[in-house]
Amino acid sequence: MAKHGVRVMDSDLHTMEPDDLWPRYLDESFRKYAPAFTRAADGAPNQPTIRIADLAIGEMTMRPASVRAAADLHRRTVAKHPHNAVAAARGYDAQSHLGAMDIEGIDVGILYGTRGRQVLMHDELDPELAAALARAHNNWTRDYCAINPARLKFAAQVAFHDVKRAVQEARRAVRELGAVAVVGNPNPVRGRHVHDPYFEPLWDAIEELGVPVGFHPTGLSSLHDDIARRFWDHPAGRVIGVAARNPMELMLTFASLAAGGVLERHPRLRCAFLEGTCGWLPWWLWRLDEAWEKFGPGSDVKISARPSEYFFRQCFVATDADETVLRQVVETVGDDNIVVSTDYPHSDGLFPNAIEEFLALPGVSDKTKAKILWDNCARLYPLAVTG
Repeated sequence: MAKHGVRVMDSDLHTMEPDDLWPRYLDESFRKYAPAFTRAADGAPNQPTIRIADLAIGEMTMRPASVRAAADLHRRTVAKHPHNAVAAARGYDAQSHLGAMDIEGIDVGILYGTRGRQVLMHDELDPELAAALARAHNNWTRDYCAINPARLKFAAQVAFHDVKRAVQEARRAVRELGAVAVVGNPNPVRGRHVHDPYFEPLWDAIEELGVPVGFHPTGLSSLHDDIARRFWDHPAGRVIGVAARNPMELMLTFASLAAGGVLERHPRLRCAFLEGTCGWLPWWLWRLDEAWEKFGPGSDVKISARPSEYFFRQCFVATDADETVLRQVVETVGDDNIVVSTDYPHSDGLFPNAIEEFLALPGVSDKTKAKILWDNCARLYPLAVTG
């Protein structure tokens, strides 16, 4: 794209799904359970409370202090560029998404759901319903991308409640719908972490499919095992919870995958850690290696390499476009395993200047920036280039 003179693949754009997605796309027998959306009068319109039968999702949308903080951020974000109001008026449809990509200078975007992640990973969901919610979301997203499938690619939702159904949906979404990744949930679902042996068939299937798992936190603090929950109703709870949740949940997920043996058992599995910044990576790799040297020999899980080696072999981390510590990360761990994310159209994103801010980051060479903007992402998502 001529705007920046470099090719750009965004590792983590987002759809902002319409309220009627599930009433329209759910299998007929499940439509009575379609998620319903309500919005606080003084809240951010893009942060509704979601209800599925008796389950209310969105703890941060039901607490007045958090609602006010989100509404203030939304107002400031919308004021940054006229396109924000245009996109909202169009319901964040695919045409407005392509318009936003043109403004930023993004050639290809990998789309991760917003509502899809929020509704799907709750312990209370019946496994069959959870699988139906995932199918509906993937069918809708396939149709969304059909306006320009060369530029709009998507990561498929799967429900972690029933591994057999998750495997079935991963295969369907990739082989029949054209998904280029599978969304991974960092938080435990029904008490199972990602290195629980229960999930081995899923990692087998994804490895066979040749697509990556993109681990992405949910953002609403509604899951039972979520770091931000401990700050509910405390002063500055939204600030502290947001700062902590995404990087810490992703740190723990990588620890599970590496020290828990998943990456040892699945050497062709690629994993990405998205929307959690990258500044934590050098220290966490060192810390895990140190812990493994001390406690690994006596561990009940045996791996043949240090945790950091699995990261460099199989994993990628997304930098925020304005992450000034990227310089130190590259100096410490190199530039082979870093991609970029703009997070459009979420209120805490940097649209319309994310890519410009990234290109202006000090202390990072133009060669490394070009590598992060395209080459690394193309290795992470090969089907986005060849599919």
